[in-house]
Amino acid sequence: FSPDGQWVAFFATGKLKKISVDGGSPITLCTAINGRGGSWGEDGNIIAALNFGGGLSRIPSAGGPPTSVTDLQSGEYSHRWPQILPGGKSVLFTDGKAQAYDGASIDVMSLADHRRKTLVRGGTFGRYLPSGHLIYVNRGALFAVPFDVDRLEVHGTPAPVLDQINYNVVQGSAQL
Repeated sequence: FSPDGQWVAFFATGKLKKISVDGGSPITLCTAINGRGGSWGEDGNIIAALNFGGGLSRIPSAGGPPTSVTDLQSGEYSHRWPQILPGGKSVLFTDGKAQAYDGASIDVMSLADHRRKTLVRGGTFGRYLPSGHLIYVNRGALFAVPFDVDRLEVHGTPAPVLDQINYNVVQGSAQL
């Protein structure tokens, strides 16, 4: 959803599109050969994984050419499932090291200076919750760990919350 709740962005037919919640025709924003998640920021931009083997891109919500936000480093396969954190200054995402996501990590990156750090090793589909927790999936189990969104740091030991989460080890996605 857009920050004002008036639009929904989605992937279809190899494109990133948006549609008004009041209906109408979808509007194509850019090409997205194999979309792997997106997040609509307060600044009006969408950060999305447009292809399965690349980094994250920034797309203006009015449409236009995507610009690179993250670049793959040595040994990385894909960045996906982004979530722009409250305040719009950083993005949380899954950093895949191979085509199977049980060995992925949850990373965070400052959008201002592009500094990155790994928060959790061995997790996928990380999500920040307003309770101050980072949740993620590892081998079908949902874990939670306290997360300081201002310092971009986890505190304490991750705790299992729920077993048998429906997730896809090849895509790194989960149904939460």
